[in-house]
Amino acid sequence: MDNIDFPSVLKAGGAAAGVAILLSVLSLIPVIGPIIGICFLCGGVLIPIGAGMLYGYFAPGQEDTTTAAIGGALAGGAGGILMAIFSAISSSVVTGLQEGVGSGLTAGLGSGIFVSICFGIMGFILGAVGGLIWPMVQKQIGR
Repeated sequence: MDNIDFPSVLKAGGAAAGVAILLSVLSLIPVIGPIIGICFLCGGVLIPIGAGMLYGYFAPGQEDTTTAAIGGALAGGAGGILMAIFSAISSSVVTGLQEGVGSGLTAGLGSGIFVSICFGIMGFILGAVGGLIWPMVQKQIGR
């Protein structure tokens, strides 16, 4: 844990969360929502992997496999947790607007928390995968 560059974790996690939040906001627009929703489903897998790889890109120097995997997991997890918080809030608001304020907010918050946990866990796992991919990419590009 001493070799982990935490500013790089925050940069990569923030970038991943920003992309995920942008896609989820765009998926709420009625006309383009279904198309963006499909992109968001694909991005749900690719965004944490990208966060793990971004950690390796932002981290100074040559990353070994273990450090890159741990840093990638932290970056993917940070992105996943930030996305989870936004997902819980947006799903509770949308469900509350559709079903009425009282019961809709409760149902939306319940489903939002479940989805949030899934996003968080997937963020850590897929971020570690991205972190494992980064040393191979780093050797190929000679960085």
